[in-house]
Parts: sequence; C-alpha cells; structure tokens
Amino acid sequence: MSWYAAYTKCNHEKTVGKLLNDKGIVTFLPRIIVPSRRKDRKILFKRPLFPNYIFVELNEIHDNWMKTFRTPGLVSICGNGRPMPIPDQDIESIRIFVNSERNLYPLPYLKIGSKVQVIAGPLAGAIGTLEKEDHEHRRLVVSIELMGQSVAATLFNDEVKPY
Repeated sequence: MSWYAAYTKCNHEKTVGKLLNDKGIVTFLPRIIVPSRRKDRKILFKRPLFPNYIFVELNEIHDNWMKTFRTPGLVSICGNGRPMPIPDQDIESIRIFVNSERNLYPLPYLKIGSKVQVIAGPLAGAIGTLEKEDHEHRRLVVSIELMGQSVAATLFNDEVKPY
C-alpha cells in the first residue's frame, strides 16, 4: 500500500474523504484549527492543511483504482503523467505535525529562481525573483527589479507567494 495525493474540487475534501471511506479506501485529511471572525464573535474551526488535497492509500494492484477515480468531487491523482506515490515518512511527518500542540500554517512551495509576489508588509504588490533562502532565520531574500536595477529585500516566508 502506498499513499497518493488526490486533487479535489474546491471545498470537496471532506466529501471526497467520506465517499472514499464508504468504499473501503483509507484516506487522510490533515486539518488545522484556524480563527475566523464573525460580526459578533470570533470562532475557531478546522480547515484542511492543504486546500483541495486529500491523501489516499492505494495498492499497486489496480483493484481499487477505478473506485477511486469514479468518486464525485475527485479531479485527479497527483503525479507526472501518472500517479506518483508519496513516501510513508512524509505522511508520518504530516501526522506528527497535525497531532502536535503547535500552531501550523501552510506556506507556498518556492524554488530559487521562481517569480514571486509580495503579499504583505510595506513591499506588498512588488514582483521579483527569489534569489536566496536563509533557513537559519526563515527569511527569503527577493530581488526586485526597479528602474532597470535590482534591489534586495529580506522578507518573511508568509509575505510572499508564487506569481
């Protein structure tokens, strides 16, 4: 048995998970608690750690693949042209994170050389290229072209997103 990431329609993670569980297929939907503001109060609710994704455990023999693909709300199984399994240690690490008492929040997956947009802070709206990652301080250095020259700024992880 191997774990696969299944991409779902928007906000269909729980529904797809229930339908797959009803078919006897093991799923894992990591969820985090996030605050939400209402007009009269603040509430806490659970939302998926990875929006539009659910993890599905399938075997290499194709007995439950068709049941999985025919699930309403499921768009595809992630991979390069064909479904690619996720290492068990990655799933176990996600379980450990979710079961911990720590505050979790998803971050965009960024590679050096990719275009990014600043979404928070005084540089919000600027677009640049990710030049360097400083793991020690968990900061990103982004090069922003300005009047034909480059300027570098150190930003926090949650201040940028892929462009």
